[in-house]
Amino acid sequence: MKKRIVSTVLAAAMAASMLAGCGSSAKETTAAPAGKETQAGDTTAQEENADDPGASDKPLKVVYLCNGNLGDKGFNDSAASGMQLLADKMGAEVKTIEMGRDETSYEGNYLDVSEQDWDMIVSGTWSVKELAQDIAAEFPDKNYLIFDVSVDRDVVTEGNMMGVNYYSNQAAFLSGVLAAKMLDSGDAKIDPSKKILGFVGSMDTSNINDFLVGYLEGIQYVDPEIKVVTSYVGSFEDVSKCMEMTTQLYNQGAQVVYAPASQSILGAVTAAQKSDKYLIACDQDIYAELKDSDPELAANVISSSLKNVGESIYTSVKGWSEGTMSLDQDYILGLDSGAVGLAKNENYTKLVPEDIQKFIDETEQKVISGDITVGTAFDMTTEDVAALRDGMKP
Repeated sequence: MKKRIVSTVLAAAMAASMLAGCGSSAKETTAAPAGKETQAGDTTAQEENADDPGASDKPLKVVYLCNGNLGDKGFNDSAASGMQLLADKMGAEVKTIEMGRDETSYEGNYLDVSEQDWDMIVSGTWSVKELAQDIAAEFPDKNYLIFDVSVDRDVVTEGNMMGVNYYSNQAAFLSGVLAAKMLDSGDAKIDPSKKILGFVGSMDTSNINDFLVGYLEGIQYVDPEIKVVTSYVGSFEDVSKCMEMTTQLYNQGAQVVYAPASQSILGAVTAAQKSDKYLIACDQDIYAELKDSDPELAANVISSSLKNVGESIYTSVKGWSEGTMSLDQDYILGLDSGAVGLAKNENYTKLVPEDIQKFIDETEQKVISGDITVGTAFDMTTEDVAALRDGMKP
């Protein structure tokens, strides 16, 4: 399988929204290209231009099948922002279909859009990989983009699905460096006598453990003696359980917690506020999302490891439409492209001492240059990940 690194730009600012409930019925959101209006269900035929999207003045038509609901302040919202970028910057006609968490409805949604005249069908994450690949194989004349996974080319044999993945471990490594350095920052919220950090993940899976591996290696890079307490929510969406488990980590002595907690992230943010401890969030700039609507809730989020899903969707669809990216390839985006990184917002610059900021910037450049190679859970066995995790327990 061929992998490439491609360039992208930093994520656009995303509008804050409150966490939405997870319904079982699909909801649709459309966005008009600049200067135009579009109605839900408007499916002007463009199939004659599907193989050469630049061959017509008609706008691209792109649909996003969201396996969940918007309002998660994570993957789903970020992906939706990428759809809006396609509308704003390329004049595309876009639609987002919120499929909820009733997975029995997913196949029907995939079949529906595949039988319509969309130029590109977007979906993402490992939970829909098998279904999305099967549909792509069933509809070889349609075009598909799946993010946060690689495509099994033994299943999708006609070269009509692009895979976009991320070096999440690189951003997690910087999160570990930040958390470890903050132990010696002299901050009043941190007890310097306790060399303990925390990690709360949504699920004990390879894609979440990729964050864990990077985080632990970043901590070890600063100080191998630091201990780490780890928990998994066991769900992508259980906000109250995430709050409970993050609170337990703080009670066990964690001075900073890193939370790749998917849609349950607000539970971790709430726990940080109630415990008056620091949190490093994940996927989106959670501080930027919350600072206006709930500044007290946002105050203890010192940074977020970013996975700029929206920008990657925009970059990939644009690259495909211009012929610089191919549907028969997988692409991995990392620190060097800006697809992942740390949120260095006003709260970060306020709370993180300048010498630590400088150290993180220097470390980031070492990762980009290859002087530091960050491990990945995808190259490790379950036993190897457990050994690394258990070896750093208090």
